[in-house]
Amino acid sequence: MFVKPQALQSRHIRRAQYVSCDDAFIDVRLPGSSPKENYSIIGPGVTQNASQVINLREPHGFNIGAAGLQPGITNNLHLHFTAEVFIVSQGRITLRWGERGEQGEAVLEEGDVICLPPWIFRGFSNAGSGYAFVMTVLGGDDTGGIIWSPEVLRQARATGLVLSRDNQLIELQPDAPAPDEATLLQPMPAADVAALRRWSAAELLARAVRRGERAYRTAPLDAMLPGQGWQIAPFIGWGLTQHLAHRPVVAEPQGFTAEWICVPAGACSAPFVLDEAAALVHERGPLAVRFNGDGAVAAALGAGDTLSLPGGCTRQWLNTGTEPAHALLVVCGEHRKHPRFAPEVASAAAALDWALDAGAHLAKRSLLPPGMLG
Repeated sequence: MFVKPQALQSRHIRRAQYVSCDDAFIDVRLPGSSPKENYSIIGPGVTQNASQVINLREPHGFNIGAAGLQPGITNNLHLHFTAEVFIVSQGRITLRWGERGEQGEAVLEEGDVICLPPWIFRGFSNAGSGYAFVMTVLGGDDTGGIIWSPEVLRQARATGLVLSRDNQLIELQPDAPAPDEATLLQPMPAADVAALRRWSAAELLARAVRRGERAYRTAPLDAMLPGQGWQIAPFIGWGLTQHLAHRPVVAEPQGFTAEWICVPAGACSAPFVLDEAAALVHERGPLAVRFNGDGAVAAALGAGDTLSLPGGCTRQWLNTGTEPAHALLVVCGEHRKHPRFAPEVASAAAALDWALDAGAHLAKRSLLPPGMLG
């Protein structure tokens, strides 16, 4: 698949192109909850406002969004039906969980990530003195919406806001007849709330990676070649890594895989193909992505940009700067991924005594049985 220049314009979503909806959710009128920015970058996410701008609607098997909070602003307690990843891109947040936030809390700093499981009430607040910006990844093309904490729904109704059963905001008009309760979303029954799994801080933080704890290793076959030393740090699932020692932080299926990639200063990858749809959430450093194998179509990513990578296209990471570049790579599907390089990459690696074994892991070529060598 070739990526055309005009298609890249819609797939390279720059940070400045994200469009906020400040009344995306039912908690908009609750004290300390406004102004709260909500962004839908790839897919609609879980917005409850039909006017939400979505930068790229094309299904990817996951949704990417973001939330922006001024100091002291809170994103109130709710639960999702699929996994939700928080990527703290700017500032610091306090994460809390439980129906009323009573089960625990943790502070996440800039560069930290966490994968929150489904069916757990969670919320977060800006814990710093400056602006906080959190990128999010949600599993599936249709996330199913969200369930708010019963107390949030009760407080919102007191302000005149309710939710329809299809998760859309409705404003109650003082002089209008009361809506049919059967058409409205009711608070989750107390017995069902009590039946939800309780998560300790240790259990939840085991699903987090601090910026300084990323387990980068030189992993794909092409990275063994001179000048192509890019690295991978698995986060969710097995992803692209070909290093036998790698272990993901979150191993159970989430519908997508996610891993940090690091391209050192002056390094690049060889061009390769992935069959699955993917997206890069760029963190920092001079990272460019070349398409189609010839470099004529390329995107230079800025901090906070999102880049959609369609399945089947040839892509290449490139860093021509003087500092490492870091980005989170999200790929559709919970299975292990297999990047496909040109045959000359395997030949060049073989000349340096590197190959992939029968399990598609990096190994010394001289140790492999002759019958499995191409």
